[in-house]
Amino acid sequence: MAIPFFSLDLKKIDFLTIIRDIFFPWNKSKKVTKVISTLEKRYPNRKICLLPSGRLGLYLSLKYLFKKGDEIIFSSMSFPLYVKIAKQLELKVRLVDVSNKDLNIDVNKIEEQINRNTKGIVVTHLFGNPCDIYKIKNICERKNLKLIEDCAQSFNSKINDIETGNFGDVGIVSTSLLKIPTTLSGGILILKDQELHSKIINWVEMNISDNFILKFKLLIKILLSILNSYPAIYSILSDKIFIFLKSYNPRIYRKILYSGMGMKNDLYNPKERPALSKFQLTIGLSQLNRCEEMNKIRKEYSQLIQTNLEKNKNIIVVNDHFKDNYNHQYFVIFIKKNFREIYEKLFKSGIHVMDENVWDCTKYGFEIENNHENFTVTKNFDGKLLRIQNNSLLKKNQIEKICKKIVDASN
Repeated sequence: MAIPFFSLDLKKIDFLTIIRDIFFPWNKSKKVTKVISTLEKRYPNRKICLLPSGRLGLYLSLKYLFKKGDEIIFSSMSFPLYVKIAKQLELKVRLVDVSNKDLNIDVNKIEEQINRNTKGIVVTHLFGNPCDIYKIKNICERKNLKLIEDCAQSFNSKINDIETGNFGDVGIVSTSLLKIPTTLSGGILILKDQELHSKIINWVEMNISDNFILKFKLLIKILLSILNSYPAIYSILSDKIFIFLKSYNPRIYRKILYSGMGMKNDLYNPKERPALSKFQLTIGLSQLNRCEEMNKIRKEYSQLIQTNLEKNKNIIVVNDHFKDNYNHQYFVIFIKKNFREIYEKLFKSGIHVMDENVWDCTKYGFEIENNHENFTVTKNFDGKLLRIQNNSLLKKNQIEKICKKIVDASN
C-alpha cells in the first residue's frame, strides 16, 4: 500500500460540515468573525485578513508598502513565487545566503546587502523552524526597513513562547491544502498597521469574487485531495498515475506538486482564486481548535523518525525535532550521496516522499541585483533535500514503515 506525500487530517464531523455548508452557504460572515476572533488570540495587537491564498497577501503587502525601484531582501532559499511577484511589481531583489545550521537566512550576511535603496526584508521560517527573528528585527529597526515574515510553513512555531507572525510589520500564513491549519486553499495576513489593513480589505472587496466556475474547480480539487489523503484510497486512485507522470511527464508531475513555485513565465494573477467559501472557514475553525492535538502527534512522529534516521551516516536531519519551539509540520532530511537513486527507490516502494529541491531562488532566471555571488550553502543543499510524511492522520506503524524503507534505501 502506497503512502501519499500529504494527508488532510479531518474528522468525521468535518465531512458533515463540508456537505452542510455547500448546500447551505449563507451567513458566512459569522464564520469569518469566529475565525478572526480565534486568530486574534494568537496575534494580539494585530489586524487579520482572511484571503484566498498566502501569495495574494504577499502581493498586496508589497504593492502597498513599497514603490517601483525599491530594493527588497529575500533569503536565497525562499518561496520562488514571492521573488517573482516582487519582480512583477518592479521591485529590485537582493538575495542573502542561508545558514548552514537551519537553512534560514544567515543573519550575519544581511547588513552587507543593505544600501540606501533597501526598503524591506522578507524572511522565511523555512520548514517551520523560526529564523533568528530578534536579530533581524533589530536590523530592520536600526535601518528603518519593513519586515515581512513568511510564515507559510511556521504556523504554531514559537520564539520565546511568541508565535511567528507577531514580529514583523506583516506576517503571511498559508492555509492551502498541504498546510496545517488548512482552509483547503487560503491564506492569513497578519498586519501591524491599520491603514494597510484597510487598503487590503478594500482591494479584496473590489476584486475577489464568488465566481462559480472557480469555486467549482476548487471544490473538485479539494474532494480529490481529501480522498487521496488515505493510503488505501490513494493506492487505488493516484499511486500508479503519479508513478507514470513522474517517469514519462515529470513537468506535469512537478506542476501538480509545486503549483505556482515560479517556474512558469506567466505573470502572477492576484485574482486567480475565489473568495473563501463557508465550508472552508468551518474547516479552518476546526483545524485551529485542533492545532495542539495535531502538533502533539506530529512531534511524536518526528522524534520517532529522527531517532531512526540520525544514526545513518548518509542522512542529516535538517532540524532537531526534540526541541519544542516549532510545529514539526515539515520533516526534511539532507541526503549526502545518491539522492536521486534513494528517492526513486522510495517512490517505487510506495513511500511517496517529496523532493524539496524547489527553494533555491537563484535557479529560476530572476533578475537579482547580486546574482554574481555564490550562495554556497544554498547550492550545497539544493538537490539533496527530501521531505518525509509525518502527518497526524497517519498511523504509527505507517511512520515506522517509512523509516524502515528510508534506511533500507540509504544502505
